[in-house]
Amino acid sequence: PYSVRILLHAQLSRAFTRPWGFLTPKVQVHATSYAFDHVLANGASSANRVLPTLSLDSGLVFERDARYFGRAFRQTLEPRLMYVYTPYRDQSLIPNYDSGLYDFNFATVWAENAFAGHDRVVDNNLVTAGLTTRLLDPESGAEAVRLAIAQRYRFSGQQVVLPGGTPTNRGWSDIMLGAGINWDPRWSFD
Repeated sequence: PYSVRILLHAQLSRAFTRPWGFLTPKVQVHATSYAFDHVLANGASSANRVLPTLSLDSGLVFERDARYFGRAFRQTLEPRLMYVYTPYRDQSLIPNYDSGLYDFNFATVWAENAFAGHDRVVDNNLVTAGLTTRLLDPESGAEAVRLAIAQRYRFSGQQVVLPGGTPTNRGWSDIMLGAGINWDPRWSFD
């Protein structure tokens, strides 16, 4: 058996950055076309999917001079807010060749799609909020300490899942907590 998959994943974004913050609107289109030598459960031998994703990522940076443990620092406070919308499209008949679920971590909490690969695009209507504080060396700018928290709120339940997967309900996600310490060049903790 064979199948042909043609895909296009295009995006247009514009980052507006200033020393005090950023704003990044983004539009993505994920288009996929499949042709099969066999029929799907609905009797079709092809499938097509076009999904737009709209996102708006924003953040602010506040700084102040601080002193901890007898050491001078520049301390930041960085709130971040990101909204993502991708409409629902039924993808249950499309075979899953390469999609997998991302682990839920600090890198992926800010991702527009919960899946790696191209056979599944998650439906989203959610906002992610986070807060990071850093202690920076005022001479070199090197980061000595980073503390962060993030959480996601889903306005509607997720319907697109991997085969055998469980959808995520409407509401709050788990809270992500993170820390990184580089107190001196000899050791670090993350």
